[in-house]
Amino acid sequence: MTIQNHCRLLTLPTELLVVIFSLLDSTSLIALSTTCISLYSFLTDRDEIWRSQVEHLLRPSIPHMLPITCEPYRSYRELCLKLLPFSWVVPGIWHGCRDHQGSIYFSRYSSKTGHIEVHELFCMFNPPNDALASAWSQNPAVVIQKFSPKLDRSRDPVLKFSPATRYNANDEIPMSRDIRGKLTIFRQAEVIEFQGDDSESTLALWPPLCIPAIERTEMAQFKRGNSKNVIQLRQIWQWSMMSTLETYETVSRLLPDLYTPDFERPLRGLWVGDYELHGGEFILFHQPAENSNRLEAIKLTGDPNVPRGESSFIVDDLSHCERISTETEWFGAPVVKAKGQIAQVNFINHQFTPAELIIISKDRVALYWIDLNQINIYVRVQVDELLAGEKGIR
Repeated sequence: MTIQNHCRLLTLPTELLVVIFSLLDSTSLIALSTTCISLYSFLTDRDEIWRSQVEHLLRPSIPHMLPITCEPYRSYRELCLKLLPFSWVVPGIWHGCRDHQGSIYFSRYSSKTGHIEVHELFCMFNPPNDALASAWSQNPAVVIQKFSPKLDRSRDPVLKFSPATRYNANDEIPMSRDIRGKLTIFRQAEVIEFQGDDSESTLALWPPLCIPAIERTEMAQFKRGNSKNVIQLRQIWQWSMMSTLETYETVSRLLPDLYTPDFERPLRGLWVGDYELHGGEFILFHQPAENSNRLEAIKLTGDPNVPRGESSFIVDDLSHCERISTETEWFGAPVVKAKGQIAQVNFINHQFTPAELIIISKDRVALYWIDLNQINIYVRVQVDELLAGEKGIR
């Protein structure tokens, strides 16, 4: 009996093998390369196969005018093998349950460091100023505050995954302390199956039910799990041996479909809105799959009056145009009927009040709060530009 010492699979044309192997995922490629020396050598020498594995990680994180490279690694294969355990983290937008305010994070691959980084995202803009306000041409009693937001990120990554990153015995990853002395401990959350509609139970879920998600967990439970869509952060602030503060936060991935507009849902996306003294807040413009004419503006970050996870305003029917704007500020813009939510501190006596949504463009709208005699501006966050390291606001 003769023993074949070569891999018959490699008798196929090289071009065909590259196409076939490029269809496999990273785990399958690694397993395949361990079956024999010939396959190991073939896969090691064909770096274009491994490039396809990290395309989802690299392309969103690099400006479109720049070419994709594997730097600072020697090859795409090395990059893939080094970061494979944490490649699920990127790219993405994440939102957290911190207090009533909430939080927004974005994850991307840094071609400078070769690490996967998660930064907190902030909206920066000038506070209300009478000098920057103007009277509405249609009704001088209504004030329009100028809103020119800019996005900023945390100086240090909240989370950083490198080739040296490892889980400890508790399935946690302690990060390095930042310059303020804060230690962040990362853990994947435990997924729960929610059944029923008990209102008290739904309040304990993250993300809230008003935001579509693949997985959810209980905010109050800091339990180890294996979710790749919900994570938990334990942050320890230490100013001295006697002065420490420990906080917990549950953070969920925002599904890409929720912030990606399409032909039927042109307003869908991540936006920032002017909430005057409360500052700029991040809003999810959600057009449900079952009714693309409905718009739910859900607060991803909130304030003491209307907190994160609650509706800021709702449009029941985007297809019903109340009028076409004739005012000079946004001449020709369609105007639809809306209702905006107001409340006292701690979300007491919350109620909806009449409003109008002025659709200036696909990236900019204005909400007229009729009873409050004020107009607030909302601007779309360009998520693809943000993940590529650009400004994210046009």
